[in-house]
Amino acid sequence: MARAVVAGPREKLAAVIETLHEMKLIHIVDHHGEDDTFRIGKPLPPAAELSENLVKLRSIANILALKAPPKTSEEVRIDELREKILTLELNITEEDEARKKATALLSDLDRRIEELRPFADLGLPLETYRGYDSIGVLVGRITKDLSEADLEGIPAELFQGPGILAVFVPKSSVDRVLPILGKFGFTQIDIPSGEGDPRVLLDAAVADREKWESRLEEIEGRLDTLREKYAAFVVSAEEALEVEVDKAEAPLRFAVSDHSFVVDGWVPKKRFQELRGKLEARGTYVETAESHDAHEEAEPPVQLRNPKPAKPFEFLIHLYSTPSYRELDPTLFLFIAAPFFFGFMIGDAGYGAIFIAMGLVASSRIKRESIWWRIFFVTAIGGVWAFLLGFFVFGEAFGMPFHPALGHPEELSFESFGIYVPLDALIHKGLDIKDMMYLSLLFAALHLGAGYVFGFVNELGHNKKYALAKLGWFLCLFGLFTLLTSILSWSPVAHWVWNVLLGWFPRTLERNLSGFVGQPIPLVSLILIFGCLLGLTESIIAPIEVASLLANVMSYTRLAGLGIGKAAIASAFNTIIFEGLIRSGQIGFLILGVVFLVLAQLLVFLLGWISAGIQALRLNYVEAFIKFFKGNGTPFRPFGARTTSEV
Repeated sequence: MARAVVAGPREKLAAVIETLHEMKLIHIVDHHGEDDTFRIGKPLPPAAELSENLVKLRSIANILALKAPPKTSEEVRIDELREKILTLELNITEEDEARKKATALLSDLDRRIEELRPFADLGLPLETYRGYDSIGVLVGRITKDLSEADLEGIPAELFQGPGILAVFVPKSSVDRVLPILGKFGFTQIDIPSGEGDPRVLLDAAVADREKWESRLEEIEGRLDTLREKYAAFVVSAEEALEVEVDKAEAPLRFAVSDHSFVVDGWVPKKRFQELRGKLEARGTYVETAESHDAHEEAEPPVQLRNPKPAKPFEFLIHLYSTPSYRELDPTLFLFIAAPFFFGFMIGDAGYGAIFIAMGLVASSRIKRESIWWRIFFVTAIGGVWAFLLGFFVFGEAFGMPFHPALGHPEELSFESFGIYVPLDALIHKGLDIKDMMYLSLLFAALHLGAGYVFGFVNELGHNKKYALAKLGWFLCLFGLFTLLTSILSWSPVAHWVWNVLLGWFPRTLERNLSGFVGQPIPLVSLILIFGCLLGLTESIIAPIEVASLLANVMSYTRLAGLGIGKAAIASAFNTIIFEGLIRSGQIGFLILGVVFLVLAQLLVFLLGWISAGIQALRLNYVEAFIKFFKGNGTPFRPFGARTTSEV
């Protein structure tokens, strides 16, 4: 990024704004008016009218309930918009007022009908319930029938309908009657206003409701017609007005004096000369920090640049925090790690294929600008890993292994149904738990180690002491990893790593140095762990954080836990449903089994998607990013662009 300052005479302000908006290159640094000479500018003259038109148009769009963008767009001219908007506002406002009136009347009629319905069941005229000096009237709902004998000798007259009761008693006896009525679930209700037979009143209210409901349908129909006719115009006009308002209000971000203006901002270095050429052709002056270093301390905005497959992952980085200008962009780090962790936890060829299919469908049905397109794309990348690992490593699909595990011929598998897949599982999730756990630790070492390398690079140009600390923590991590590998070498995968990949690593130097498991441990591992002492350059208590680093490493065992748990749940569902229902030989149980099987697989699929997705991101956000990523950067938002620029 290059700091750019644009200065020119005030009469050229509108033309410069037009050029800047058209080029979409400069990220404007707002002027806050702290200068006595240069004040915050005032909007251009058309701003008030444009803003008013935009407010009216948004109100129209709200009335028409425009949710999805129209399939077609319409060319609009700014100078003709006001008259069209006023005419459209007049027509639509009349219909909206009619709709509000009809809706309010329907709401009142609904309340009136609900009030009258219980009194229609009693059948007494409404004036019967009021106007007495010595008689109290209690009307309410009851849960069980009541008779005069239940009133314990209190003089009263009862009228009952289905679930409704009216009691006429002397006013002096009301307090005695209420506790008795309470035993029958009595809940008092208000007496509706008006006079006459409530049944006649109820019929009239229902008829009025039907009439107004019909009118409301007519109004909604007219609004639907207006929506279809003007949707393209409203959307296109709103977009055009937003652009014009953005330009008209731009001076509020500039420094303006009586005779000149100054625009301060950031421009991508490789396009600075293009910007300078166009603006200087308009008689303005442009300088950059390359020739003047007055803004050396300022933090430039961040414009992420990643390979095309990794770009959809950038929203996950912004969700955490935008990287600062002087640190590495972690998008590629996340692009490699998160989908792999997701695929390892799913580890199923069947579910992986569904994730891939979802991504393909989304790519053809959803616009690339949508957040949902990015979510489905990220999920599909994880689905590729889930398919590959499920097919070639774990040998299973939809929670069912291709072949039964060695020594367990009774296990339900594809082979049980005569389906032979010419691939043997390298790791059986349900039986090779020790290998799954060790693989999680191996991934932890690789992931956190890469994080420390990123941290070393980030700090190298800023603070060499902190960079040295990152190197020390990397050595400490490697020491912990080799120590755990030597202790867990009874696991086949750990044994292979220890003797093949780490065959060069020095073994035990002192035979009497044994671990808590009763086996020799490498002294070099312990020495490497003391690399944490380099962390003293960061903090005096840094070496204490070895326990925290070990906790970070052990946190990755959630990869194995979720992978094994998902497989166990799916396998249990498959076994119960196939053995108990589908293979029963009865057509009813067969149909029921198929329904239950689909529901069970859907449940496992959704649980796996949610839990694996959350944990894959968590291991990056919580465990790894804190090793190197500070964030708090400012996204590059060029003037004129409607969204954050990430190209």
